Formats: sequence, C-alpha cells, structure tokens
Amino acid sequence: MPEAGAALLLPGDAFDTDHRQVMGRRVAGRSLATALAKHLPPGERLHLIALEAGERQRLVQLLQPALPAGSSLAISGSLNRQQLSERGCLHLPEPGLGKWTLLRSGGPAHAFSLTGIIHTLCSFGVCDALEELLTAPLAPWDALICTSTAGRSVVEHAVDAHHEALERRFGQRLSRPSGPQLPLIPLAIDPEPLRWETGHSSRQEQRHWARQQLGLPLEARIVLFVGRLSFHSKAHPGVLYRALAAAAEGCPHHPVVLLECGHFFNAEIAAAWQRLQPLYPQLVVRRLGGLNPATESEKQLALAAADLFCSPADNLQETFGLSLLEAMAAELPVVASDWNGYRDLVDHGSTGLLVPTADPLAAADPLVPDALEISYRLGLVGYDQLVAQRSLAVVVNERGLRHSLETLLHDPERCRRMGQQARLKLNQQFSWSVVAQQYRQLWGELTDRRRLAAAEMASPMQLPPHVPQGQLFRHYASQPLCIDGPWRRTALDPTLLLDPMQAATLQAWCADVEALVARLQHWPQAQALDTASLKTTFESLGVNATVQPQLLGALLKLGLLEEQA
Repeated sequence: MPEAGAALLLPGDAFDTDHRQVMGRRVAGRSLATALAKHLPPGERLHLIALEAGERQRLVQLLQPALPAGSSLAISGSLNRQQLSERGCLHLPEPGLGKWTLLRSGGPAHAFSLTGIIHTLCSFGVCDALEELLTAPLAPWDALICTSTAGRSVVEHAVDAHHEALERRFGQRLSRPSGPQLPLIPLAIDPEPLRWETGHSSRQEQRHWARQQLGLPLEARIVLFVGRLSFHSKAHPGVLYRALAAAAEGCPHHPVVLLECGHFFNAEIAAAWQRLQPLYPQLVVRRLGGLNPATESEKQLALAAADLFCSPADNLQETFGLSLLEAMAAELPVVASDWNGYRDLVDHGSTGLLVPTADPLAAADPLVPDALEISYRLGLVGYDQLVAQRSLAVVVNERGLRHSLETLLHDPERCRRMGQQARLKLNQQFSWSVVAQQYRQLWGELTDRRRLAAAEMASPMQLPPHVPQGQLFRHYASQPLCIDGPWRRTALDPTLLLDPMQAATLQAWCADVEALVARLQHWPQAQALDTASLKTTFESLGVNATVQPQLLGALLKLGLLEEQA
C-alpha cells in the first residue's frame, strides 16, 4: 500500500489536547494529523510514530474515524532507520531539525528527508535550534516549514546572523549550505465543522439563534475575543477594554458587548481580570470559560453570536493565529494588531482591519543582546518573565484600535461584506483541503531532490554566540518605539501601575513603582513632556537608560502617557 509522503512523529505533547493543556502547537499538530488522514486518497496509508503505547492508542481513536474508505493507518512505536528510509521522510512537530540528523548517521545523507514546523520562536531553545540549521548536516531534501512570513523572516535572520558570526570568528568567507528549504505553508482548519447545523439558512438567523442560546441581547453589537486569557503570554486586555469602552459610548442605540471565550491559567490571572472590569462600567463583558476552559460548543456559539472578532496580540509567542482562522470561518471581520503572522491572515480593508503596533525591540541595537535577553540566557530570569517584559513594552495603538472598532460597529453592512471576504480567503488559502495538498507536494519535491543528488555529511561546528531578539523580532511591529517625545500625561489614575497585572513586571525596570506612581501624579495633565525631561525623571527613579524605552512602552500601553499631537 502506498505511503502518504512522510511518517509523522507525534508524541502526546504534539497533539493531545484531551489530557494536556490546550496550546496552539498541540491544536496544530492534532489538526494536521486529522487533515492528512481525512484527505488520504483511497488505497493510501498514513504512517505515524508514537513511542508510548497510550499515545498510539489515542492516535487510533483520533484518526480512525477520519479515514476515507480504502485508506488506513500504520502506527509504529520506534524510530527505525530502515523503515524511515522506506517512508522517505520523517516529519517532526518542532523546528529543531539538527538533532534529528543523528538518525541518518552511519548511512547515506539522502536516505530520507527531515521536515519540521515552526511555532513559538522566542525561547532560547528554539533560537539555538534555528542557528543549528546552518551547522547541522542538513541538505536540500530537508525542509523547515514556516507558517507565516514573519516567522520565516525570524528563521532567515537567525541563519544569516549565525553565518556572519562564523565568518568573523574564522576570519574568512564561508560557503552557505544549500539546505534546508524554508517553504511557506500556513496552518489551516477544516471550515466545515464550523458551519452551525441549526436549521437556519442565513448567517443572521444563526447569529440570533446563538444569542438566544447564550442569553445575549439580539440588538447588541458583540465583539469576540477567543484565546488564552493571559496578559503576559497572549494579549494585555487593557487596550481593548479602553478602546471598546470608548467606542461603546459612541454607540448609544445598541449595547456593545465584549464576549471573551477562553481560559485562565490560574486564579491570580483570573483575579487580575476581575479587577480590570469595574474600571470600565460602560462596557458590558461576558465570559465563556475561565479557570475551566470554554468548551468547543461554547466557542462555536460565541463565533456564531458575534458581529466581529478582535485580537490585539502583543506577545513574541504569537507566530500565526489559529483563532483568526476560526473567526474567518464564521464569516467575522477581524480587527487585529499589526503583529507578525496576523499580517498574512488579515487583508487590511477587505477581510478586516490591522491596528499599528510599536515595540522597543524594533529600535534596539540589532547586534547586541539587551539586559533582559542576557539575563534570560544566563538563567537569571525565567521564560515567563521574558515574554511578560517583552509584551508589556509593546504598544497596540489605542486610537487606531478604537477607530477600527467604531468603524465596524457603526457599519453592519461592511461587517457582513468583510466577513464574507474573510470566509472566501479562508477557503482559498487556509482550509485543509488546500494546505494538506501543499504538504504532499512538498514531500514529493523533497523525494525528487533525494533521487537526483547525494551529499557528504558535514562535520559539526561549534555554535557561535546567539542572535539578539532585537534583530530577530524587530519587524514584528509596525514601527520602532523610541523614547524621543514629546509626550503628555493622560487623566488616567497612575495607581493602575500598582495592580498585580503589571506591578511585578514593572519592577524589573523601576524598582520603586510607588515612587513612579507618585511622580506621575505630580506631572501636569496635557502638558508636553520633552525627551530630556522624561529621561531625567526616569534616571531620578533609578531606571537604567537601556530599559527606559520599555518603561515608556508600558506607560503608553497602559494609557498613562500619550503622544503629544
């Protein structure tokens, strides 16, 4: 029986969302395996590798119902070199291809291909793996699949910078290896399960039905957010709450509802959300999920009930955005931050609106790691602290977000047209019927490369210094965020800085947050504050010059400062 292009290595950590925390990479791995099984031609067999018996059993339970008639599964419990040579390709649920070349040691380099896929790219383990793409014995018949243009740019920056560092280290020009390939293949969903079997023929009837199920006003304008409810690892909610509260005031004839669908990782994060909501009494917030994740049924009802979808992501962990695809499948226009992979998904003005972002990393010295990155790599701060500090300094333009929300809240017909265009874009580019074929085509091309050429194994080389995040991620934001002003203080109460949602992270930049609050309270509102005055103030609080742009970003992000018009 023919094989389906590659053997998929699928440990439970790469697909099991029933027994493990729901995370994007696990959802993506589960979705890929299911889609490849579903789209097998008759007579083909999908080969999988799972090293634990329980994982093999769960894969059978997951994939067997998806198989078309005449196709089958073959699940192995070992990484057998001979079997891999027969399959032709091993597909990995991670970007670290280099270490897997061990499976080819002692045999021909072209015995089989290796393919992997990117997800979150900002951990130093992943950064190490990206740099190793240059020095590991990888070949043109290997490939690292990049799910977004921004993600592929990170990979290219990592490899290019590592190559330049090696040339400086050895004082000579070094040739570039011809592999691995870096194809751009997006994540995808199967849109059909997202069409609600309610007996209603129109999208508007589905919307009314879903609102009745959820107890939401039929006349309301509903803005939906789906995803982790995490201010440090997904999106800080403050800017959305402020922008939507302001937009709601301009929409007096229809109540505006923010519908959140997701889950909190712990009680502390949930408590922070509860403290945030009373600050905006004019904003109606409904939440599905919480400490217990929202169910799939609740998510489907939320997608059906909404008028538009909003995701102001501001985190380096974000690389693609599966929740945006779910919104597009539900014919919802998407208002999203102009941030990394989101740009590939949202056609600004056609399927949704992108909101500008600014990030101090985009203005940092691209050749020098900053203090946070040094501390993280030395093990002095943890990964959660890294992404929290990076995120809190990223500014999603509040005026732009408010304008985008107001534009769509006041124009239901435009919402409808954008939603239809979003669904069309999903069907054409991000549905598994399209993307599964791209995987099969890639594996076929790599097979042809193996048959046409052989390569000698290269000797491994010592790893050079790591690539700074300021170089890897400077393109994520729309523009750099520099400390140059002028700025002015807003009317917002500075004691917001003492809230646990941001106080602990702020202490990494300003040890005495209470002193910072006091200083802000004495700044005259609406009075321009030039760059020199801002720097002097920061210095008097003991804020190091290298982190002053991050602190400025936090103050802008939280709405305590704004740009002087």
